[in-house]
Amino acid sequence: MARMGGGPGARMGDKRFNKPENIKQTAKRLTKQFSNQYGRIIFIIVILVFAAALEIAAPVFLRDLMKRISSDMAALQGGASGTYFNFASQSGGILITVIWETLLKDFGFIIALYLVSAFVKWLANWIIAKISAYFAYEMGKSFKEKLDRLPLAFFDRQTFGEILSRGTNDINTISNSLSEVLFQIVSGVSLLIGSLIAMFVTQWELAFVAIGTIPVSLLLAGFIAYFSQKQFIKFQYKHGNLEGHVEETLSGYNVIKLFNQEEHVTKVFDDINDDLKRTEFLAVWISSVVHPSLRFISNVGYVVVCVVGGIVADVPTIIAFLMFLNLFSQPIHNIGSIVSTIQTTMAAAERIFTVLDEKEMSPDAVNAITSEVGVHGDFSFENVSFSYSPDQPLIQNMNLHVNQGDTIAIVGPTGAGKTTIVNLIMRFYEIDEGAIKLDGIDIREYSRGTLRSAIGMVLQDTWLFHGSIKNNIKYGRTDATDEEIYEASKAAHADHFIQTLPGGYDFILNEDGTNISQGQRQLLTIARAMISQPKILILDEATSSVDTRTETLVQKAMDRLMEGKTSFVIAHRLSTIKNAKTIIVMKKGQIVETGSHQELLALNGFYAELYNAQFMGSNPMESLEIPAES
Repeated sequence: MARMGGGPGARMGDKRFNKPENIKQTAKRLTKQFSNQYGRIIFIIVILVFAAALEIAAPVFLRDLMKRISSDMAALQGGASGTYFNFASQSGGILITVIWETLLKDFGFIIALYLVSAFVKWLANWIIAKISAYFAYEMGKSFKEKLDRLPLAFFDRQTFGEILSRGTNDINTISNSLSEVLFQIVSGVSLLIGSLIAMFVTQWELAFVAIGTIPVSLLLAGFIAYFSQKQFIKFQYKHGNLEGHVEETLSGYNVIKLFNQEEHVTKVFDDINDDLKRTEFLAVWISSVVHPSLRFISNVGYVVVCVVGGIVADVPTIIAFLMFLNLFSQPIHNIGSIVSTIQTTMAAAERIFTVLDEKEMSPDAVNAITSEVGVHGDFSFENVSFSYSPDQPLIQNMNLHVNQGDTIAIVGPTGAGKTTIVNLIMRFYEIDEGAIKLDGIDIREYSRGTLRSAIGMVLQDTWLFHGSIKNNIKYGRTDATDEEIYEASKAAHADHFIQTLPGGYDFILNEDGTNISQGQRQLLTIARAMISQPKILILDEATSSVDTRTETLVQKAMDRLMEGKTSFVIAHRLSTIKNAKTIIVMKKGQIVETGSHQELLALNGFYAELYNAQFMGSNPMESLEIPAES
């Protein structure tokens, strides 16, 4: 539904949305999202620590095995047997045999350590995948429920593509990166600490040489992360801009074709996409520098360890130490990818939390009225004041009474406040002062669901979803029977054209119902309103986008729909509301004239100018400075 007067809220794409304000706070909030998964996470930590311990133990056993083999070689030269080899003298020579059982058992034990470690890591990844799927589901659910609680003002400030980007891409970003971050951090810390201890136990001199590279590695990673962080944040922001543009382009495809704007739209898309490409390239390239830089520092460390090791240690110890050093280096080498992933995750999380922190609609009163039984349709506006922005006054001290069953037509130029009245009746926006009463009760004392269930709406923009005609009509009341659907369609003069479609009521509509005419779509929305059995009706420019012949059919259907109901009719075509009991003429948010069609013409005032302008070609609004309805 359109509204007049731009709201004061900032779009998601403004400055306060593209720069993290508190990464630490975001990380803390993100951690809380997994509070009911702490048991699984603790189990993952335990088994990954166990897997790291197995990986660290394997070089120890391999070192001992190599020392025993070296000892056996020395023993053989002295004519003695060893752990893995037997020495025996025979006539004409010496017989050396391998004790395969012992050798294969010790080798097999080392291989078993790696196999068990690999299995444990697979198990941890499997559990993490389940946690990731759970997170995506729960966060998506929370995001959707949050959108349900947000006022219409929020959606007036945002592009649908940007909201969609946050609710899909950003949630998926966090979910997909979870497995990498959790696995790499837990496994990396375990390997880092465990291998460091093992190196000191194995050869403390070499350990001091090895850890000398850590400060250089951390400083380098932090320096690169500082620059890549900004690029990842820009990437998330610009990705949302691209999705917003694509959504806007697809929804306005016909208009783009009509005005031959394909070249312009393509250029805008290319500009945004090129900007996104550059940002992504910089983010990925800067973060990718970390790995080769750290690998270079690590290789230097290997060379120094080998040189020093050749002086202070034997070969098995050096080999084992190099294996420890490799395990020690792995988490340091992964710092770059982990930092990049964490940066992307934090940027995505902040974008989601920005939506989750938006101010919600005020909750219904604890004792709110939840039954429509007492609703009859008597409306009154008592000193109502409202504006979309505090510095742009709109409706001030409006007083209006509508009796049950009356048809009230609301007319006026664009930006006069016609649709705003509908927004206030439906509580899409809350009034600033005064009260709107339904049957003598402030509408704020009704639950929103009850209030809106009592009101049927037929808008200028018909909204139909992909699905059968039957289900689209049934959307007005999900428990409606097929017979009620047929009766509502006949009353709306829609049954005839439905029967001519392949499959009749089972005919599948495209998104927005684009495979039937505008007039047919309007008739379906009237049938949908009829089946909801409303006590009150709001018709907002319901015939403005159909031809004159179809308008007659739609008007008959609306007359049938309005029988005995309190109705608010907004129309630019003044010929369609001549029979309304009361016509309200609005200008700049104020009611300037009230009366029947004949009474208003007799006044020869603003309504008469509007009415005559439609038949005489003059425009009484040319000199008015009226805010545009957006």
